[in-house]
Amino acid sequence: MEAGLEHLAWAGGTLAFVDLLLIVAEPTGKSTVTGARTHTLAAELGIADVALIANRVAGAGPDAVSDLAAARGLDVLARLPDDAAMRRADQAGASPLDHAPQAPVTAGLLTLGATVEARLAAGAGAPRP
Repeated sequence: MEAGLEHLAWAGGTLAFVDLLLIVAEPTGKSTVTGARTHTLAAELGIADVALIANRVAGAGPDAVSDLAAARGLDVLARLPDDAAMRRADQAGASPLDHAPQAPVTAGLLTLGATVEARLAAGAGAPRP
């Protein structure tokens, strides 16, 4: 969705019926505060399945997104690297899948897609809150 939390507000609530909400957060304090606020709003709307994607991650160790996940009881479905290939694809107005198919970030995106598909398939038919 486009930037902003308005979609989660009670006034609009256009996301109240999603099957899975993915919160994309960078490993920075500001981003994880926004991620925590997004999770709170999602819970208020009754969105049952919420997970995190760590974006622009440098290194493999724990970071602010891991801390957010632990504090909120959320899964981190992917840790996408801070990869210059993503910036070049964005500047070219192209998908990283087309622009840089061999880049580490592209491999991470493909794995994320499979992970999301599996998670949704496992939850198929689950009752809505």
